[in-house]
Amino acid sequence: MTSRTLSPQQRPKRSIVITLAAVAALVGGQLGAGAAAIPFDRGIDDACEERAQQADEFDDVGADHPHAPGINCLSAYGIVQGQFVDGENVYTPGAEVTREQMASFVAVMLDRLPGSVYALPAADEGPDFTDADSISSAHATNVERLQQAGIISGYDDGTFRPGVSIDRAQMATFIANAIETATGADLPPAEGEPFEDIGGTHETNIRKLTQAGVVQGETRTTYVPHATTTRAQMATMIARGLDYFVFEGYLVATSYAPATAPSTLGITDVDTGEHDDYDRVTFTLEGDDALAGWNVRYVDGAVAHGSGHQVDVEGDAILEVTLTGMALPPDLEEDLWDDERIAVEGDGIVEIVNLSVYEGRQQIFIGTTGLNDFSVDRLEDPQRVYIDVDHAS
Repeated sequence: MTSRTLSPQQRPKRSIVITLAAVAALVGGQLGAGAAAIPFDRGIDDACEERAQQADEFDDVGADHPHAPGINCLSAYGIVQGQFVDGENVYTPGAEVTREQMASFVAVMLDRLPGSVYALPAADEGPDFTDADSISSAHATNVERLQQAGIISGYDDGTFRPGVSIDRAQMATFIANAIETATGADLPPAEGEPFEDIGGTHETNIRKLTQAGVVQGETRTTYVPHATTTRAQMATMIARGLDYFVFEGYLVATSYAPATAPSTLGITDVDTGEHDDYDRVTFTLEGDDALAGWNVRYVDGAVAHGSGHQVDVEGDAILEVTLTGMALPPDLEEDLWDDERIAVEGDGIVEIVNLSVYEGRQQIFIGTTGLNDFSVDRLEDPQRVYIDVDHAS
């Protein structure tokens, strides 16, 4: 695949600063000098579609859980996973996050950025902390990568203290340093006094993430910096970090929708078409009345999910399309689409490469003319999943 740069978002950026004057107008009064503005709540709508936020991925995270949208969003991006306990897929939202776990969450968030935007250093000889031997093998690589990038530095005594629960102040520094390192730009700190209980080492980073809308207080006036961070709270903060990257044009959002039934569908036809501003590929699905799911995102390289082999894909960028709820060909009576490659040569789509069905997931790669914005949706009667890729700008 040839090198490329990230295309700009094809929409104007909306203002994310709530001014003191605007707040005064809202409350019907005047705010005194030095008073705190209401912290901006970024939300996660740019990073995660509503269908992804409401995906109901985990049996212990109900739709009414305040952090369910963020948890489901991170699941769509493959940043968090559940585990099966007594037949249920659980996330344990109330469990505290340790420092080594937070390092992995931040590292995987950065891994979702295109390589042309930012890539963490590769792991080499292990983390350079005096207590490196106590870092679990599951997180040691990510701790080292963040350390090499200058995102984390540990304590003054040379320790990292991997098993200690991370508090809300430290979490802010992890995320702020990650954003600034990846973008190469300093985040501006909030003016005034957004919270009355912040200070010390992490105050500036809390102010920065408050201004960016990535963190919120526990109350209107308090951040509670020394409170430990739960897996639920962490998910919302990381999801807002992703939203920042998408909104500012560093990342094209993943599109995700869950399937309504496992392994029941097959692709019977594929159509392509070019429109004024976008190219479209449409997959016709047959099998039963279930609805297919999908996970569509840009990747730096095409890797077959069954064999792990590299796949050649024409174009300047690669969309990985994973359709879920798909059956193996012997399980279906319909004649299935079996073309290996379709050349398109459009202004958005260049090539479509068909791979295999593996554990209910069909993998397809779409070569595009760049990291162009895209959207995914479905039609019914018959069921069709279509992907629109904007023309290169």
